[in-house]
Amino acid sequence: MEALPRVCVPEGVGPGALELAGARARHLSGSRRLRKGDDFLVFAGDGVEYRARIEDVSRERVTATVGDVTRRGSRPARSVEVWCGNVRANRMEWAIEKCVEAGVDVFRPITTERSARGQELSESRRERWGRIAIEAAEQCGRLYLPVLAPVVPFRKALADRDGALVVANRDGTPWADVARELPEQGSVAIAVGPEGGFTDDEVTSAIEAGALVASLGPNTLRTETAAVVGVALARA
Repeated sequence: MEALPRVCVPEGVGPGALELAGARARHLSGSRRLRKGDDFLVFAGDGVEYRARIEDVSRERVTATVGDVTRRGSRPARSVEVWCGNVRANRMEWAIEKCVEAGVDVFRPITTERSARGQELSESRRERWGRIAIEAAEQCGRLYLPVLAPVVPFRKALADRDGALVVANRDGTPWADVARELPEQGSVAIAVGPEGGFTDDEVTSAIEAGALVASLGPNTLRTETAAVVGVALARA
């Protein structure tokens, strides 16, 4: 049986009438070819999912009735945050999508001493990242939306950090050993450097701030790949 389409309405949703317009309507009427009487799932990213039934549909507008709760869930005891070194736009978008699918709670881009230059975060790019995160949440079935945190320098993130921090480094302690030292509850952040990794000074600063240094495996991973692997390991 084919899974029902999912639509996220971050503004809030509950039992009763629902009207969708623009991209959301086009997704249901065009991409998914839903018609009057068809069901879909709707959620706001707050832990509750509902079944909705279409009452009227056109390319640019869908009206529906939201009915029963289909799922209700609590946030995991461990909150997983990833600090992702700055990479090219298409690779950062891939990292956001896959980290959301892997279960990240907070995605924080960081600048480092080896970060690519000239990648200031415009409002249009932030909006695009938000859409990518929502679409990934719709696709993977998660009930809570992640937070897309502002871009900050790595050392600023270190200074503000409250919780466990793991710096990814191929020469670090094997993940299995580091994992035993991580709390089951509270926040765990995984810091992944840009191409070339963190500098020795940055790693030293992180250790002095209380960070653990962990290897994510024997191979050299791209920044975006390491971010996804780190989230998956922390979430396991």
